[in-house]
Amino acid sequence: MQTLLQQNLQKVLQTIIKASETQNKQVTLVAVSKTKSADLIKEAYEGGQRHFGENYVNEVIEKAPLLPNDISWHFIGHLQTNKVSTLMKIQNLEFIQSVDSLKLAEKIEKHCQKLGRNINIFVQIKLSEEESKTGAEIDEAKLIIQEIITKFKYIKLIGLMTIGPIGNIEIFQQLSDLAKNFEKEFNLEPLKLSMGMSGDYLEAIKYGADYIRVGSAIFGERNVKQ
Repeated sequence: MQTLLQQNLQKVLQTIIKASETQNKQVTLVAVSKTKSADLIKEAYEGGQRHFGENYVNEVIEKAPLLPNDISWHFIGHLQTNKVSTLMKIQNLEFIQSVDSLKLAEKIEKHCQKLGRNINIFVQIKLSEEESKTGAEIDEAKLIIQEIITKFKYIKLIGLMTIGPIGNIEIFQQLSDLAKNFEKEFNLEPLKLSMGMSGDYLEAIKYGADYIRVGSAIFGERNVKQ
């Protein structure tokens, strides 16, 4: 018998499947588990979920060793350069979605080289005027992409990520357009788009999202971070 959390997960997955059929593409659900216990993550895992997103380095470092190693961890929070070495200790960390500066990208590349491992990254773009939202300005994003494709060996550029006010579909369109422009300018393979959260992921899918980040619709409202 499914738990309430697993029922929530299935509801979200079903709506994703239905919405993505019209786009003729596969959309990956990243279950945002920040502030949630390892037990709750295990519950979602037992319900079939494999991609999980965390915002805080100290949290994911504590949780990851307690959970199955076939989980694909995504780091989706603001990442300070002095936390990179700690984060990279997680062997099944597969994606860093919040690369927002060349300095950070260089630090990640350096640690990947040291560890002899690769990592998939998204360049986080700031398209919202909200001060609380982080991300690279467009010119900085171009610089990051240029360095990755010409100099870096261990970082793999997967796509672009953005966080905006819930329901602001203009940002979804902007990110989609920006990806097309970057693909043309840098002669890139199609870039994946990570956008949309619990309140607007269906709209994000309509605008071409490949990865959506959903927390409260699965786990309930998150605990307050102390």
